[in-house]
Parts: sequence; C-alpha cells; structure tokens
Amino acid sequence: MLSGYKELEQYIVEDFEEFLDEGLSLSQVTEKLLVEYHRGIVNSNVEKLVIYLTIALLCLGKSYLREDVRNELNNMISDISSIPLKEELEAEDIKKVLREIEQYKGHLGHIF
Repeated sequence: MLSGYKELEQYIVEDFEEFLDEGLSLSQVTEKLLVEYHRGIVNSNVEKLVIYLTIALLCLGKSYLREDVRNELNNMISDISSIPLKEELEAEDIKKVLREIEQYKGHLGHIF
C-alpha cells in the first residue's frame, strides 16, 4: 500500500468532511473522493477495498450510498479471497477491515 491503512482511512475521512463543509452533496462528495483516490484504486486491490469501504461507511452514516459504490464494494466483498490482504496489511488492520465489512453489511441491511 502507498500509505498505512490508518493514514489512508484518516485522509479519506478528512476529505469527506472538508467536501461536505464546502457544500457538496453526498453524491458529489463520493465522486470527488473517487477521483481524488483514483491512483490507489487502480494500483492496489487492497487500497481500492479500503477506499470504497471507508467511503461507503461514511455515506451510510448519513443514510446514503451511491449504487455504483455499493455494487463495486459488494463485488469486492464477494470475492474477498482474491484480494491480497495478508500481503499488504498488518494482522490488526486485516481484522479492522473484516470488522468494517461486517459493519457495512449491517448498515446495508437497514437502509436497502
């Protein structure tokens, strides 16, 4: 990964809040984050998972999730074994990702 898991997650959270403060809609914030983190998305499946999962959880916290993000994240989760988590993340970070996937699934069930 280009940056540590916690560091990447924190950057996304900060950008999410900053873009909302600028008055952007949740859809616009989502798009801007996907553009902002495009390099990570295309360079690493682990970073892509972390980016999409973080964006999804932030949006779901506001009872919103774009369909394209939901579909892409669901595809990654359904094929999680193909994502090299053990090669790119520390054991604690893997546990956190797996907990956040369960959190995502729980939120999804309440909203959709």
